[in-house]
Amino acid sequence: MSILNRPSDGLLSVLLALRRAVLAYGPRPDSELIRLVAPSSVVPEGKPELARMTLNRWKQLGFFDDVGGVIHLTSTIAGIAADDLPSVRAAVLRLVLKNENNPAFMQDNDEVREDAKASDCTRAIAWALAQDPYGFPASYKGGVESLQDAQGVEPRPFRNDTRWAGFSEWATFLGIGWKTTKISFVPHPAVAVRFTLDAVFRGAKELPQADFFSGLADSLPIVDGGRYRVSIENKMARPGECQQV
Repeated sequence: MSILNRPSDGLLSVLLALRRAVLAYGPRPDSELIRLVAPSSVVPEGKPELARMTLNRWKQLGFFDDVGGVIHLTSTIAGIAADDLPSVRAAVLRLVLKNENNPAFMQDNDEVREDAKASDCTRAIAWALAQDPYGFPASYKGGVESLQDAQGVEPRPFRNDTRWAGFSEWATFLGIGWKTTKISFVPHPAVAVRFTLDAVFRGAKELPQADFFSGLADSLPIVDGGRYRVSIENKMARPGECQQV
């Protein structure tokens, strides 16, 4: 499974709570950490499955380290100030897009593989950013669902509306777009691009246009020219099909 399947792979809110618990109380065995963020007085029947699944998934993705049964934040995450949420968002985006966290991205059966890691999220983001943002559907049913069918993209980015709900939450947090009460997601990666500018410029004050776009595609491979974006575009049988508005 992968991070869009929230019942099996946890929640964004729990990930943030786990981070704050480690910062506040220090490294803890996983059972103690889970009790801190999902105490039996709050979680029905004292069964903190979502907290456990969130912790397990983000250990795999490199947010946490398990050192002899004790959970630590990895060095990159530990170096972020407690209240610096933008830096957390940027760090999580980098983890999601790492090559090693997308081992099944090119495989048709990645959504049922335990080693898919962040592959479904990466595919969904790349597909969404390949669309016309002004004509992007406002909802999954009758919108996103029919658009991916019309384009003949395989594997489909979304098998059901449960995955779509997970995508809308994660993609907004990662700076890939935004949502409102009436529109579930609008592709708009300006925040993600801002997160990536230091890696693109590498200390330079200015770059030729071609070098900028090439560097951006390397550092943020879900935009035009990036390896994930190119892959998803190559898997569209009818890329010209678009949502009618």
